Amino acid sequence: MRDPLETAKRFIEINHPDCDGAMLAGSCARGESTATSDLDIIILYTGKDSAYRESIFYEDWPVEVFVYTGDAYHEFFHNDAARAIPSLPRMVSEAIVLKDSEALLKMKEEAKRILAQGPLAWNERLINHNRYMISNLIDDFLDKEADGEAYFLANSIIHDIAVFTLRTNKHWIGSGKWMFRELRNMDAALANQFEKSLVAFYQRHDKQAIVDLAEICLQPYGGRLFDGYYVG
Repeated sequence: MRDPLETAKRFIEINHPDCDGAMLAGSCARGESTATSDLDIIILYTGKDSAYRESIFYEDWPVEVFVYTGDAYHEFFHNDAARAIPSLPRMVSEAIVLKDSEALLKMKEEAKRILAQGPLAWNERLINHNRYMISNLIDDFLDKEADGEAYFLANSIIHDIAVFTLRTNKHWIGSGKWMFRELRNMDAALANQFEKSLVAFYQRHDKQAIVDLAEICLQPYGGRLFDGYYVG
């Protein structure tokens, strides 16, 4: 494939010459591109608030185009922050500028501010609810043979423990691979424990490693919860 940065610049010059700003984001901007990477291109226009996303091929590159007109990106920033998965703010903060503008600079500054601020902290109600739900999953997990149901329960427990650990530490969460990356960014040793607990179950059907990990993550907040849990 051709150079991603130069290809992205040509794409803008040919397809969006009148845009008010553009940047290359994703793995290509971070210098982590692989044979299956695509070009994530964010494009700004002036005008009435609107947004769209388009997937196309350009010069043999798969291209994901994210177009925002006016202040439409503010809603996406807000929604990402509310669900604690800052997909767009992270893309924008890491992006390489293809066409500079005041609007683009403003967008980048806001993205960095959101990332630095972090998500809203969980309150006691949310912490206890998640302790209770994880406790129920563990009980079901221990009750199952190492079959299909147990594999799905293992995935659910690991995911929910990861969310619990990150959110109780006022840290962003992620989707798919980004969940592990967020864990690793917060605590590399703990992320390694997550990985090892899955390996122990998948390779040796050892459930205890996952249960022990859950106990470690829940312990600072009172451990597993059943007796006394109340919602009304």
